Amino acid sequence: MGSYSQIIFADYPVFNNKNWYYQEIVQLIFLPDDFISEKRRYSTRNKLVWGDAYDNKKGIFEFNGFKQTVKVCKDRLEIFGASLKKAKRDFQQAKKISQQEGFYDFSLSGITYEQYLLEIKNIIDSKEKTYEQLNTNLRESLTSEDLGIYGLSLDSHLYSILSVMSDNEIVEYDLTDVINGGWVKKSQAQNVDYEKIIILTEGKSDVEFISNSIAKLFPHLKDYYHFIDFDEYKVESSASALVKLITSFSAANVKHPIIALFDNDTAGLKEMKKLTSITVPPNIKFLRYPDIAIAKKYPTVGPTGKKKMNVNGYACSIEMYFGSDVLMRDNELIPIQWKDFEEKERKYQGEIADKKYVQERFLKKLQQNNMIEINEMMELLNGIFRAYK
Repeated sequence: MGSYSQIIFADYPVFNNKNWYYQEIVQLIFLPDDFISEKRRYSTRNKLVWGDAYDNKKGIFEFNGFKQTVKVCKDRLEIFGASLKKAKRDFQQAKKISQQEGFYDFSLSGITYEQYLLEIKNIIDSKEKTYEQLNTNLRESLTSEDLGIYGLSLDSHLYSILSVMSDNEIVEYDLTDVINGGWVKKSQAQNVDYEKIIILTEGKSDVEFISNSIAKLFPHLKDYYHFIDFDEYKVESSASALVKLITSFSAANVKHPIIALFDNDTAGLKEMKKLTSITVPPNIKFLRYPDIAIAKKYPTVGPTGKKKMNVNGYACSIEMYFGSDVLMRDNELIPIQWKDFEEKERKYQGEIADKKYVQERFLKKLQQNNMIEINEMMELLNGIFRAYK
């Protein structure tokens, strides 16, 4: 007879799979810690899957599967490039594919992506479901084809469904029956082979503060990022060394997703320019820390004395993203100290005057339950999260 697994989006089941489950879907939106085993009443079993079979059944069963919110699933898809813009583009391509292969008995040509989203939202809300393969009109095909159209990429298919739901709604992958039936081992399901994005930085301190910030502010994304280990492998730390790393990976045609982060200062921008003269593959993204409002009129100390200046592009290393509360001492912002003069760029290189002091304060800030003054760090992290969009 067999057993079935299915993903439940806000109580709406899709991706029905006999005697197995879609591992590629798990790898896209779930992590091992999302797997749960919990006791539930039989009466809670999904009616669109089971009908009234469990309405009057007493007792409890053990649910086994993955559980997460819509927002977390969307965030995870987005860091690998999913977006409404990409989904819309993929939808247009899928329409061409389905037309070329004559998959449907009706025309998709006049159906827009926005109409598609409205239709799947209406289907989920109305809980309309059929398991018959009907392709005579859009609504029937969506109710029987997992709310997607033929040829649509998996990430855009999932993202489209998630985009019509509220952030706090629940997504569950119910593996209860395929595990109980012996088709899938619980330990096997929990072993999620998800991809990591490698982050390269100019130095060790960048790794420490960025990785800890992601863990604190976006714990559901932290496991997707792997940072360069400067200590273990004695990696050279500088902007020029970062350029060499990117050049080497590009030359070796490394396929793994990599994000290289340069400081938003004189040295970082100078070195980053060198990458425009080589071919960097699309899986390697290089970007600088963003311009920030606090740096537009920031106190500096240098050869011309004390002066407030726009230090974006001149002196914005990681410390400038710790927040004004960390950068203040005795009710004044700790100034930027101008140091080396870059002859070729005709610009000074600067850095915060007391780096150790602000670094220690930021580490204490990360230990607080409710962090405040995080706008600058959020801008930096969002740049990382949007690197592939």
